[in-house]
Amino acid sequence: MSLFEVKNLYFKYNNYDKDASYIIDDVSFNVEKKDFVALIGKSGSGKSTLINHLNGILKCDKGDILFNGKSIYDKDFDLTKLRFKCGVVFQYPEYQLFSETVIEDVEFGALKKGLDKKAARDKALEALKYLDVEHLKDDIPFNLSGGEKRKVAFAGIFAMDPEIFIFDEPDAGLDSMTKIHFYEMLKDLNEKHDKTIIFITHDLDDVIEYANKVIVIEDGKIKRTGVPKDVLSDF
Repeated sequence: MSLFEVKNLYFKYNNYDKDASYIIDDVSFNVEKKDFVALIGKSGSGKSTLINHLNGILKCDKGDILFNGKSIYDKDFDLTKLRFKCGVVFQYPEYQLFSETVIEDVEFGALKKGLDKKAARDKALEALKYLDVEHLKDDIPFNLSGGEKRKVAFAGIFAMDPEIFIFDEPDAGLDSMTKIHFYEMLKDLNEKHDKTIIFITHDLDDVIEYANKVIVIEDGKIKRTGVPKDVLSDF
């Protein structure tokens, strides 16, 4: 049984306009446990819109998404639990930062998940240490650099210990060394901690280096999917 099964998904932002084009147009694919999936395609192809369906941020107009075999659109499906299992780091991390200090920001999700204050704080410190930004724990999030904000946003998801990490262009704005370090951390999470990784990128070198599956999206449709070396042979 697949972790995610996306079945014939359709979505448009203005569903009151019968003539509006679908942003997501009859999309189907599977994600297996421990997959390292790259979503690639031109800007505006529907990549970000698609990942926002996976944990129910957006709801499709037609189609279905199964998580561990159960539709996320069933009335008795718990979307809150799904969002703790499926953590999303958006392209602009400042959208996810809101607390007065870094440590308060990072522990917030763990507290909402139900951990007590000490356990949430321990998880937050573990996450900051893993990302090598423990020294920032008492800083104000909004005063951080772009790369630091991205790491803190990632730490907040990490502290919730999800099964799946989803990243929208995780390397945007990172220098080359920070980018390599970041992807090596994702590789470590995938290989040593059995986490499933889904990431949007424009860098085909990263797809070849890290992903075991690539999905190519064009105009809201999936054009190709498979092993990177096969799919990217035509690029």
